[in-house]
Amino acid sequence: MENLPKICVDTTDAFMTTERFGTREEVIRWIKKVGIDNKVTVIISRSDTETGKRGRSNKIIFGCDKGGKHKISDSGTQSASKKCGCPFKIRSTPAKDGSGWKIDVKCGLHNHGLPDRLEGHSFIGRLTTDEKQHFADLAKRHVAPRNILLSLQDKFPENVTRITQVYKHKSVIEKEIRGPRSEIQHLFKLIEDAGYVYWSRKQDDSEVVREIFWAHPDSVKLLNIFPIVLVMDSTYKTNKYRQPLFGIVGMTSTELTFAVGFAYMESEQTENFCWVLEKLKELFVKKDMCPQVILTDRDLALMKAIEVVFPNSINLLCRFHINKNASDEVEYGQRLHQLEQACVDYSGFINYVKDTWLTPHRHRFVGAWINRVLHLGNTTTNRVESAHWKLKQMLGNSIGDMVKCWEAMNNNLRLQLGNIRASFQKSFSEVEHAHVSPFYGYLRGSVSRAALRRIAEELLRVDYVGTNRQICGCTLRTSYGLPCACELGRYRVGGIPIPIDAVHVHWRKLTMEVELEIGEDDGSEVDMTAAMDELWRRFRSLDVIGKRALRSRVCELAYPTMTTLCPPPEKIKTKGGVKKNGKKPADYDVYRDPSYHEYVDKASQSSQRQSQPSQTSKKIKLSKKQPQFIVQFPNHIRSYIEDVVNVESDGNCGFRVIASLHGYGEDGWPMVRRELGLELIDKDMSTLYDKLFSNRLSAVRESLMIESFGSQPPEKWMSLPDMGYLIANRYNVVLVCLGNPCITFFPMTSSHSPNVSVYCIGFVNQNHWVQVNMKEGFPLPPVTLDWKKFRSHIATTWILGFPGRMQHWQLLTPVLA
Repeated sequence: MENLPKICVDTTDAFMTTERFGTREEVIRWIKKVGIDNKVTVIISRSDTETGKRGRSNKIIFGCDKGGKHKISDSGTQSASKKCGCPFKIRSTPAKDGSGWKIDVKCGLHNHGLPDRLEGHSFIGRLTTDEKQHFADLAKRHVAPRNILLSLQDKFPENVTRITQVYKHKSVIEKEIRGPRSEIQHLFKLIEDAGYVYWSRKQDDSEVVREIFWAHPDSVKLLNIFPIVLVMDSTYKTNKYRQPLFGIVGMTSTELTFAVGFAYMESEQTENFCWVLEKLKELFVKKDMCPQVILTDRDLALMKAIEVVFPNSINLLCRFHINKNASDEVEYGQRLHQLEQACVDYSGFINYVKDTWLTPHRHRFVGAWINRVLHLGNTTTNRVESAHWKLKQMLGNSIGDMVKCWEAMNNNLRLQLGNIRASFQKSFSEVEHAHVSPFYGYLRGSVSRAALRRIAEELLRVDYVGTNRQICGCTLRTSYGLPCACELGRYRVGGIPIPIDAVHVHWRKLTMEVELEIGEDDGSEVDMTAAMDELWRRFRSLDVIGKRALRSRVCELAYPTMTTLCPPPEKIKTKGGVKKNGKKPADYDVYRDPSYHEYVDKASQSSQRQSQPSQTSKKIKLSKKQPQFIVQFPNHIRSYIEDVVNVESDGNCGFRVIASLHGYGEDGWPMVRRELGLELIDKDMSTLYDKLFSNRLSAVRESLMIESFGSQPPEKWMSLPDMGYLIANRYNVVLVCLGNPCITFFPMTSSHSPNVSVYCIGFVNQNHWVQVNMKEGFPLPPVTLDWKKFRSHIATTWILGFPGRMQHWQLLTPVLA
C-alpha cells in the first residue's frame, strides 16, 4: 500500500456482496451498475470459459478502465491516455457448491480521483439496447443527430452519450443497412423495393454513371392523369459529385405540385436533356400523349431538346421577373416603342434585348401571346424551384451521395402524395361557403375547389364586363379552361347554373386511384414474347465466350442490385483558403469551379497524382505511415514513402487500390476488373497478349471474371506480373510494385509521356495490396524481362525517360546487402 500515490479512493465496500448470480451476464450487469452508481467505469480485463481442456475454467476478471500502463508514442501527433496503472480488481467465478457466480473483491482501491459525473466517457456513453432501438427509429426518420441526442436525454435521463458517439452510431447503422453493396447497388435496391421506374446510362468505355432518371409509380400515374403542363428546371448543390439535378413537376386539379421525375445528369448539354426527355416520354401510357405546355427558363440547350423530343408541345419561358406585361399585341407594340425611346442612347442594350429575348422568344413569355395558351396559370418556374427548395430542406447539406439524395426525394414524395390525396377528398366532400349558391350546383363535388375559387373571382368581373367578349378578353377560358366573365354573364342572364362541360376536364379529376389504360395500338409495346424468343435464338447460336457476354448483359437487367456501375468521381474542392504553413494541394482551386474537362475526364488526365488518394473512396483512411506495412518494404525505399493507404481485404484489394489511384474510388473495383478484361480481348492488343501470356491467357481472363460481389477466392486475386502489364497498358500509366521483388511496369505499345501518372502499390502480409504514396522523383525498380522482350519499339522511350530514377535504384540496392 505504501507504493500507492497520494490519491487513494477505496470502493471495496460498494462491491462487497454475498449474493449469488445465476449467469455470467447477471454478474456483468450487476458490477457495471454498481460501478456507474459509484462513478467507476468497470471493464472486463480478462475472461475465460471452461472447455474441458486443462487450465480452462469459468472466470471473469474486472478492472478499472484506468488500469494498465500508458504507452508512449513517438508519432509526433497529439495523443492522450486514461491509463494510470489503477490496481482495482474484482474476480468472479462459479461457487463450488453450485449456488451460482460469486464475487471476490481482490482490490477495491483506485490511485486516481473519481469524477462527479460520467459525461464524456466513451465507455459509459455506449447506447443500451433500448437506446439503440430509439436511436434507429429516429434515424430512420432522418432526425438530425443533435436532435437525436436531445431525444435520448429526454427519454433516458441517465444517458451520457456524446454527440460524437451519435455520429459514429449513425454511421454504423447506415453501414449495416447497406451491407457489402456499393453505392449504386444499394441505390438500385432501394429504387426496386419502392417500385420506381428508372433508367441509367454509363460513360463510354467505363462503368461510371453518366445519367440516372427515376420516377415514383404514383408520379407516373399523376403524369398520365394531369399531362397538360409540365415545369422543368435544374438545381445544384444537392450531392457531393456536384452533378446538376434536373427536376420535372406537374400540377393537379387542386393546384398542388407533384414531382414527375428527377434526373442526375453529367452536364447540361442538349444531348443530355434529350436523353432525359426521351425517358420522360416513355412514362406516358399512350404513344400520342404529350404535354401541351412545357415551362422552362431560357436554357437554350433544354429548349432545343424540347423541340426535338416534344415538337408538338409549346415551350413557355419563366416570366417571374417581368413585372408588367402586355395584354395584347397593340399594347406590346406601344411598350416596345416606349422602351426604344427611353434607350435611344443605348443602342447596344436595346439590340441585345430585342435579338436575345423579344424577337426570338416573345411568344414564349409576353402576355399577348401566352394568354392564348392553356398554361393553367403556370407562367413561372416557381413550382419546380419550390420543389427543389423543399428537397434541399430535407437533405440538410450538399455532401451526401446518391442514396441519401434518393431517400430525401422519396420522403418528400410520400408527404407530397399524402397532401394531394387529402386535397382530392376535400374537393369531393367539402363545400366552401362562397360556393353554396345554386349557380355552382353542377360543379360542387365534381370540380376542384381551386377551380371554383377562380370562377368565383372571375364572377366579380361580370358586373362591368357583362357579356362583352372585347372587354372580357376571355383569358380565363383560353389560359385556364374555365368559364370567363362574359361566359358567366350569359349563364347569369339565362338563370342557369354553370354546366359541368364548361369546365376543362383537368379540373374535374379528383382521384388518382385509377388504372392506367393503354390505347388499342399500344399493347404491342409491353409484349416481350418476340424479344425473348430472339434472345434465346441468339444465345443458342453463340460460342461459350459469346454466351458468357450475353448472359452478363442480361444479368445486368435481371439483377440490377448486382450492377457494376460506379458513381462519378468527386470534383475538385474549391472552398477555403490555402493555409500559410500548408502546401496547396494539386487538385485545389479557391477561385473557380472546375471546368467540364477537369472532372469528367479526371480519370485519364495527368492531374491524377499518385500522392493524393481519391476522395471518392468511402472506406480508405489515411494511415499516418502505418509502421506494420512500411517495415515490409525494402530499407532503401522507406525514406521516400509519404503514406500508406489501406483498403478492404476481401480478395479485391488489388483492384480496389487501382480504382482508388485512377479516381474511381475504392468501390470502383468492379469497373477496373471489367476494363482489364476488355483490355485483354482488345483486337489491337490480342497478338501482344497471345505472346506475353501464351498458354496462361485463359487463366488470366478467368481470374478477372467473378460470380458475385462478395469476397473472392485466391484464384480471383490480383497477381503480378500478369495484371501489371494490363494495368500499365490499359491506363497508360507507370505502375510500381513494392514487394518481393520490386518491379516497374511501363506501357508496352505507347511512347514516353512527360506528364504520365505513376501509380505505386505495395504487397504486404503476403496476401494483401495497399496504396503507397511516394515522394516526387522516388527511385524506380527495374522492369521485367518479358517487358523488354515483348514491348514495341516505341516503348523503349519509357526507359530513356526515367534513366536517373532507375539508376538511383541500382545505386541504392547494394546498400541493402
